[in-house]
Amino acid sequence: MSVTLPSGRYIVSVSGAPEPGSEVDPDYISCVQKDCARNDIQRFLAHSERSSGQLRKKVTALGYSASVADTTVSWAVEYDLVDDNRFCALFISSRTMGRVRLKMELSRRDVPESVIEKALASVSERESFDELVKQVSSRYGHIADYETARRRASGWLFRRGFSSEIVHSVLKEAL
Repeated sequence: MSVTLPSGRYIVSVSGAPEPGSEVDPDYISCVQKDCARNDIQRFLAHSERSSGQLRKKVTALGYSASVADTTVSWAVEYDLVDDNRFCALFISSRTMGRVRLKMELSRRDVPESVIEKALASVSERESFDELVKQVSSRYGHIADYETARRRASGWLFRRGFSSEIVHSVLKEAL
């Protein structure tokens, strides 16, 4: 007897197989689905750090039910495979973005609002000021026309979510 799971896996019970045409225990199928979902997310998490929201979306996209997705995400959180606080910290440290853009990007990655606020509380745009000055100088300092360099650099900084105060200060220092 074989049962097809949402992920496309086939289950063939070798020992204790029911007679052909008989019903399969729903608890058995649920248990096997949870095991398969856990294997699927372990492969998914092997590539990079993910948020719990991204994980829930992935499990659902693989065709598992919402209850299996919730159980699987809870299991991943319990065993520290997924941690939204850790995800936010890694995301913030690996990008040159202002608070507005960081908040938008983390929301897009299905991180809960409370976790985003907590992570952004430790972010100061002033701390990255020297790094921004270096980046703007190297990217736009070679442009001969000051207005063109200023316009391009300010656009670059605004697209990354920095406040107008920071943009003005960086431009003044870098150009």
